[in-house]
Amino acid sequence: MLRKATRRITLPIVLLLTALLATGVVTGTSLMPTSVALGPCLRDWTSPVSYRRRASPLATIRFRVSGTDALLCYGRPSLRERAAFGALVPYDSLWRLGANEPTRLSVNRPIRLGSLRLAPGRYSLYALPRPGHWSIFVSRSTQHWGNDLSPSVRAQEVGGIDVPALPLAQPVETLTATWQGADTAGTLSIAWDRTVAEIPISADP
Repeated sequence: MLRKATRRITLPIVLLLTALLATGVVTGTSLMPTSVALGPCLRDWTSPVSYRRRASPLATIRFRVSGTDALLCYGRPSLRERAAFGALVPYDSLWRLGANEPTRLSVNRPIRLGSLRLAPGRYSLYALPRPGHWSIFVSRSTQHWGNDLSPSVRAQEVGGIDVPALPLAQPVETLTATWQGADTAGTLSIAWDRTVAEIPISADP
């Protein structure tokens, strides 16, 4: 009797955990709390793009600011003899800040992007590029696809900041995000073509 009762309790738990794991793998969204683990950068297998060889590979950046662990997941498009900003990525139009899945930022403790405070959690980042500066927006929506920046995605915005977009002497063929920082602050740079946008990130006091 005890074994049967144990099986009745155990089976639903196993099925639930399996369903949660499968959901995370399929949608590319980590279901584990950020306080436990930030999780890997996963593909969203609900899109047909994920079943073909990708022209824009998924990349990962991990960095740390004063005890806060951060993870950036982003797709890396290439120029391929095209112009990026003002052409492939029009000025004054919302852009996913990468390719394919939304660019996602996960943090396990409070952090600041410029003056914008982010609580622990997972977010998507997108941009409004303009000559000389970009507006960076942060949303709690992480399961939308790419440039599907619909009203429902924008309704989950936690805020935005303006950042400088500086000219580069040499073009960058493939979109590249880099982190340069000290213990309590640093800069997340997004470079592509002849432009680099610099996003200041600091510890939340």
